[in-house]
Amino acid sequence: MRIVYQGAPGAHSHAAAVGRRPEASPCGLPDFGAVAAEVGRGRAELGLLPIANTIVGPVPGALEVLAEWPDLAIIEQFEERITHVLAALPGADLASLRWAESHPVALAQCTRWLSARRLAPHAVEDTAGAARAIAADRDWTRAAICSAAAAERYGLVVLAHDIGDCPDNRTTFAVIARRAVSRELAA
Repeated sequence: MRIVYQGAPGAHSHAAAVGRRPEASPCGLPDFGAVAAEVGRGRAELGLLPIANTIVGPVPGALEVLAEWPDLAIIEQFEERITHVLAALPGADLASLRWAESHPVALAQCTRWLSARRLAPHAVEDTAGAARAIAADRDWTRAAICSAAAAERYGLVVLAHDIGDCPDNRTTFAVIARRAVSRELAA
């Protein structure tokens, strides 16, 4: 069984998918539309979408993709605590950083923290993708807002832990499946 999610390995959605459905093989995709399409076309049994967050509210674009795929249904919802770190290349320090890259929702969850340190936010496709890009580009002026797992996976060092503006940052995730098989796959 496959479960697809938006983001690169190490993204918060990756951790949620593995934690909630450990029997399924996780596969990251570039965006929410690709997640819905993969499930809708029957190439994956399950999909995972982050649909709401305690800081930013509804996650833009997540539920909208379900309207494009009427054969999909939400079979389960669950909530996970989200903890962001600031990660950079080994040898970087806060004083050398100019940019913090991450998914737009993660950036919105860390606005005050970034502002206090005069780090310019830069939106990219996902949290783990930001970590992967910084590791590949070898740019000591950039950092990623990501999970500690993503920092470790891509060889970055954590410069600051738990940088979200709210100490109880939670995201609600929805597991989706095709309506024809949704009853069998419901947890």
